[in-house]
Amino acid sequence: MQQATRLIGLVFLLFVAASVQAQRPGRVPIEATPGGIPGIPQQQEPFDSSRLEQTIDDIPDTVGIFFIFADNPNRETPFSDSTLSDFQQYDPVRRRAFDYRHLGNLGSAHEPIVFETVWRRGFDIGLHQFDLYLTSATQVRYHRLQKAFTNVSFMVGSEQADTYTTAQFSRNFAKGLNFSLDYSRMSQLGRSNQYPNQNTRNTNFNTGFWMQGQGGRYQAFLAVASNAIEQEDNGGLAVEPNLEGQFASPSSAEVFLNNGQTRYSSAELAYTQYFQLGGKPDSLKGLTRAFTLSHQALLGNYRYKFFDDNVLTDNAFFEWFPILGGDARGVRHFIQHRKIENSFRLSTFRLRAKSASEAKSERDLLEAGLVHTLHLLGQEPRDSTLNNLFLTGRWNISFGERMRLETYGHLGLLDNAGDYRAEGKLFLDFGSIGQLRGEFINQLYAPTLMQHRFFVSQRPVWNNDFRKTLSTTLGGTYTLPRLQLALTGRYHLLNNFIYFDTTAVPQQTAAPISILQFLIQKDFRVWRLHLDNTLALQTASSDVVRLPRIFGKHSFYYEGFWFGVLDVKLGIDLRYNDTFAANYYNPVTGQFQLQNRRDAAFYPAVDAFFTMRVTKFRAFAKMENLTNTLLTDRFFYQTAFYAHPPSAFRFGIKWRLVD
Repeated sequence: MQQATRLIGLVFLLFVAASVQAQRPGRVPIEATPGGIPGIPQQQEPFDSSRLEQTIDDIPDTVGIFFIFADNPNRETPFSDSTLSDFQQYDPVRRRAFDYRHLGNLGSAHEPIVFETVWRRGFDIGLHQFDLYLTSATQVRYHRLQKAFTNVSFMVGSEQADTYTTAQFSRNFAKGLNFSLDYSRMSQLGRSNQYPNQNTRNTNFNTGFWMQGQGGRYQAFLAVASNAIEQEDNGGLAVEPNLEGQFASPSSAEVFLNNGQTRYSSAELAYTQYFQLGGKPDSLKGLTRAFTLSHQALLGNYRYKFFDDNVLTDNAFFEWFPILGGDARGVRHFIQHRKIENSFRLSTFRLRAKSASEAKSERDLLEAGLVHTLHLLGQEPRDSTLNNLFLTGRWNISFGERMRLETYGHLGLLDNAGDYRAEGKLFLDFGSIGQLRGEFINQLYAPTLMQHRFFVSQRPVWNNDFRKTLSTTLGGTYTLPRLQLALTGRYHLLNNFIYFDTTAVPQQTAAPISILQFLIQKDFRVWRLHLDNTLALQTASSDVVRLPRIFGKHSFYYEGFWFGVLDVKLGIDLRYNDTFAANYYNPVTGQFQLQNRRDAAFYPAVDAFFTMRVTKFRAFAKMENLTNTLLTDRFFYQTAFYAHPPSAFRFGIKWRLVD
């Protein structure tokens, strides 16, 4: 803890040493993009202060490409992928303002390090450990562009079987048709450089068609999204490997589960259509007010399975969790979830006047909607049918150029009667003295299926009658781009909070839980040397919410322009947290749960990297967990019993084509 205290003290000294920093554009906080997760209700990214990759230098390189989502085609986002900002952070759990912690290997189960407010609307299975790797049909991107666009990347790890491939393509066809394709595959299939029974292979394949009728009154979006998660689950390290000697390898470790595996798959088909009246240019008033009627139909099929067909070799795990034991055939947990969803919305809005090279956005929006979802649930050995009906509403308005209010709400009827969410965001722009953003969220939601009931090998393990959880969040962010500074404060209050205890069983608290957070982002520059800092301080009033009190990540690098053609970055990334009793991931339940056996100790994890860009081509080389070469007797843990692998090399390239 002394090392952690000294390091935090050094960071604070850097924060106050603003006199040595020079200003540079970009890298200011932005709002995260709402999205969705297959198999669960629409999921919204938490309110955070993630940095903006797009800088002033990017603007000539955007090539007039904008992307939209079917849920709101009136809000465009300029595409820009030309800088080297955080290019070396290929892992989705690290491409965020505040990292998620996972099981040490690419594509594994994860949860936030910094507490986040969940987004809930209606029935929820309660399996969110792979959310960052999944894409729903409502998340498929559609593009407004002039030329065909291709963006491909390939990354390889310390073994040839460890790869990460992505590809995006979009082009226009005749009669107002835009086609988009998005593919990714994470393959962590090596054996010698990772722990036994820890391979992963995650695949996403998504396509979308955007059709626009003549005159602009009708437009439709058709999306198909499929996801496949294949995981080997070792349950963590029972005995750490000896990494010294000629034949030392992570593969020599002893693990709790030698045969555990998880399979998750989802397939969604969505059709969204809009019929619009008004919104035409007027020589005196500009763009007139528009009225829109929209309908979205979504079909989804989701399958989740954990199995271990040889429990005799995994006695250590089932002695730890006897309630999860199966029989001589093994252990199996299976859920099939199908849903049919229809939503109707009536809205009125006025667009901002813009040129063809500018992103489209709304001046104001007033919307009312109705969403019905039929859930067909097959949970061995029981089948269930649930009906969700929600009233929804949204009101966004701008008061001039310096003030904007965004609100959203929903209210549940039928099987989730009484569930609700009310939220509001206020944006104030004070010009040269910064921007202020405030947020309020209040929601009431029912327990998930996993919290309510659970079966192992068709044997009931629990059947609870929990109360609904009431969650309230207050937050504010002050941003001063001139000093590259963002300060965020958040307060969360949780009533009837549900957690999984040390025996893997869900429990509900009787007393309210409060969580206080203070988040800092501050960047410095001297000549071509940069120091980017992110620090989170947080505390919870109850031991059932276990968070590091301090989490920090810092990037120190040189950024330059070589030989007149080459953009380069060369530096190190550091991340750490103070010692705390980190949660354990239980692969049978698919939940992060409490444990009292092992702490996640302070560990300054350092990665060294080099990135380069020549026009549309980019590449990086990275040595991960460089700290292990110095601290050879210690392992890096963020999740209890799941150690990160020792030092490993990874290389990646990305190529963008516009033609």
